[in-house]
Amino acid sequence: MTNDKSQIPLSQQFVGDVRQIIETGRKQAYAATRNIALVTYWNIGRRIVEEEQKGNSRAEYGTRLIAGLADNLKKEYGSSYNKRNLEHFRKFYLLFNNIEIVNEFVHNLTWTHIRRLLSVTDPVARQWYLTRATKDMWSTTTLDLYADRRRTSSRN
Repeated sequence: MTNDKSQIPLSQQFVGDVRQIIETGRKQAYAATRNIALVTYWNIGRRIVEEEQKGNSRAEYGTRLIAGLADNLKKEYGSSYNKRNLEHFRKFYLLFNNIEIVNEFVHNLTWTHIRRLLSVTDPVARQWYLTRATKDMWSTTTLDLYADRRRTSSRN
């Protein structure tokens, strides 16, 4: 048996096809990771609200739950789970409290998209931006442009 280390000539079409398979797989993996992260953040927000309210319609005033949770989580999971982000997760759940809606729209969105949507106070406008950003695959820059126009026009 010979140990021939010479390479056989490969067609550019073949190499290109394999590269495309790799790129497609990477994109799918990144998208799946983003989606799982968003659902994770939503679930963290849901659990915070459940703990705050303990079955009541509103949370007790002055609760330091989020600050305490952040102190605990940062030790193990890093600064991504700081007080500010946990507050965003809580708000994410409160503004989009139907997991089916979240699952329907998150496939083209990032956490940056969601954070920007959290600042839209009008629920109808927020839903419109969510729908458009998902359907038209808006970048966060495009989302900002539309949201800024709306804020500017509503001030005039």
